Amino acid sequence: MTAAELDPRAKREAIDWFVRLSSGSATDRERADWQAWRAADPAHEQAWSRIDGVSRAIGDLSAGPPGEVPGALAASTLRRAAPRRRTVLRSLAGLGGTVSLGYGLYAGGRAMGWDPLRDELGGWSAGLLADLRTGVGEQRRVALPDGSVLTLNTASAVDVRFDTAMRAIRLHEGEVHVETAHARGAAGANDPRPLVVATRLARVRALGTRFLVRAEEDRVSVAVLSGAVEARTRGGMLERIDAHEQVAIGALGLEPVRPLAAAADAWVEGSLIVDNARLDEVIAELSRYRRGRLRCDPAVAGLRVSGAFPVRDVDQALTALSAALPVRVDRWGGFWTTVKARSG
Repeated sequence: MTAAELDPRAKREAIDWFVRLSSGSATDRERADWQAWRAADPAHEQAWSRIDGVSRAIGDLSAGPPGEVPGALAASTLRRAAPRRRTVLRSLAGLGGTVSLGYGLYAGGRAMGWDPLRDELGGWSAGLLADLRTGVGEQRRVALPDGSVLTLNTASAVDVRFDTAMRAIRLHEGEVHVETAHARGAAGANDPRPLVVATRLARVRALGTRFLVRAEEDRVSVAVLSGAVEARTRGGMLERIDAHEQVAIGALGLEPVRPLAAAADAWVEGSLIVDNARLDEVIAELSRYRRGRLRCDPAVAGLRVSGAFPVRDVDQALTALSAALPVRVDRWGGFWTTVKARSG
């Protein structure tokens, strides 16, 4: 069975299980649930075998028996790259750490003339002066006062303002993962104030959900992992995006809603997971997590790649790619890096 023939839902669930089991924090109950999921439907086992197999093909770095633990690159690299739960709790401001923000950060917004839904920068700090930001390759997990959790991906900047009428997050640049208090079953699950992520091109209102928003120079991407959101463009176009759907918003408005890309949120666990992707697309995504210029030579751009790669150690990911594909990694002065055809 080819990747294209796999049941889409089973494939997505298999990738979710792969990320969860590779994170280093999976419980015995989760492993039992995983085994039960595999046994429940032949399509589940076929999808799992595919995901496990492509990762082992990238590099046999796992000593575990095939099919019993997530193998190869993802299991090995994620164990080294992903912080364990106790480490996360200890590292408040570190990679993957959780920072608890008190209400004082948000108080007085209206009194300062701040309007969380204005498109202009007035009332919002500029990106460089944002309340929260991450550098290239850094990720940051933030607990909000209502019990929601905000995770910033690499090179991201946000302002956060809670007042009596609204819970608002302004995404200047980069990408965020939002898990609402309702989705977490936290104390603020019944908070009547709308929770909104505002960008230059659109505003996204959560409907008790877990979702991603990515802001690029000329477009915004919204992906819903569970629940639903409403996306409204600057021109007033409104779209509901349900679980396992995604949409892109450009200068001309909303593009058609599409199925959610597999493992869209794998970065939250420190991984980039791809299945039959073009090499230049993989390199472009990895470049977001590494300082300097990382590019793919057009001569090898069309090579297909499957596997799991650590976004917190891009050099290790490049080493794995060069071992699995007919490519080499050329570096100049620690700043310029090119993936090109292996000579000979």
